[in-house]
Amino acid sequence: MHTEGKKLLILGGTYASLNLVRLAKSMGVYTVVVDDADVSVRAAKQEADAHFKISTTDIDGLMKLVMDEHIDGVFCGPSEFNIRNMIRLCEASGLPCYTTMDMWNRCANKDEFTECCRKYGVDVPEEYNVHEGMTDGELDAIDYPIIIKPVDGCSSIGISVCRFKEEVLPAYRKAIDASACKRVIAEKYIENGGEIFGARYLVQDGEAYPYLLIDTYVADPVKRTSLISAFTLTPSKYSSYYMENMDQKVRAMIKGMGIKKGTVFFQSLPYKGKICFHEMGYRLSGGMIYKLTEPLMGINDMKMMIRCALGGECITKEEADRIDLSCNGRYGAQLMIPLNAGTIAEVKGLEEAKSIGAVTDFIQYYRVGDTVKKEFIGTLQQHFGRFTLIANSEREITDAVGSIREKLEIYDSDGSRMDLLKFDPARIQDRQI
Repeated sequence: MHTEGKKLLILGGTYASLNLVRLAKSMGVYTVVVDDADVSVRAAKQEADAHFKISTTDIDGLMKLVMDEHIDGVFCGPSEFNIRNMIRLCEASGLPCYTTMDMWNRCANKDEFTECCRKYGVDVPEEYNVHEGMTDGELDAIDYPIIIKPVDGCSSIGISVCRFKEEVLPAYRKAIDASACKRVIAEKYIENGGEIFGARYLVQDGEAYPYLLIDTYVADPVKRTSLISAFTLTPSKYSSYYMENMDQKVRAMIKGMGIKKGTVFFQSLPYKGKICFHEMGYRLSGGMIYKLTEPLMGINDMKMMIRCALGGECITKEEADRIDLSCNGRYGAQLMIPLNAGTIAEVKGLEEAKSIGAVTDFIQYYRVGDTVKKEFIGTLQQHFGRFTLIANSEREITDAVGSIREKLEIYDSDGSRMDLLKFDPARIQDRQI
């Protein structure tokens, strides 16, 4: 499908949409960005071909814009809030959309996802029934530690790990507060050194194609105050096991769920020779994973989803043939920089860190004068930025991570270091399942 000259309405003009605007324009797409903020504070609006001040929840106002501007498609990247607005607008206007509201809600519901995994023989962690009126006997019967999270949560918000029974009810209330549907899920917290295995699929006409297998390491596996990603690395050390034992089950599950097209990712916990699934997402990654897959194998899922939003295929046969889960013998990684709470007063060594040979990209979320609030700790809003690294060996990756650790220093207004939660590259040296 040719995208040249097509008009794409992009919901949300924040920095998170900036790369979406740039990629769409590189495809010859005319970009129109909307939200309820002034252009002066919206980076994506500033680079778009056109922009309007309309709330992304104002479906009637957006419908009029679609007709007036002769819009061909609507998209919003990974924003879960705006994905719902996108679906509503597409359903009202008849524009193409990769999903429906019913399918989106089913995929976002962790209870339904767990039931689906069991149906198709995909391993999941043991679950517990946690509720407000739990007795001491019920609390004592739990095999701790457990993790409690909102059934419909995202961005690591409302998640707690409980090692003792006294922590369960406060964690339950925290998860309930973060849940729109006021339901939580509690399951065995698998202690595996803070490793997460991820699998990403592109789907067209119900057929799913795995295009990335990746290992993720959480920032703080010991104290568990920050169960957010600190480092990701591909190809995964679990690739062979996963493709031999799980891939076909997962493809069957995707088809059985009724997913027709789009991009799907799964997060799971490697433990004692198994990979236990615990979450899925039916959207692009907020980490802009194409910055790994494009240099490694020529696959750009954001461009593919832009094309899909304009009525084209999510993945073509030629693109499927380019997928190489071994990354053509190379390595890709992303290093996140979590911060302590405080106001950023000084950033040292960032330009030197960005100039390291393996570093191919850096996304900066905070700048001097910005504040990392206490409530951001343990969520993705704790990250200062994200480095992308591409190299010919794992050693080059770990050396680059070590150099970034040495060069980058971030201080708060009291002169204290904010970047103390640094990723230790020694954590990836044992690359055996």
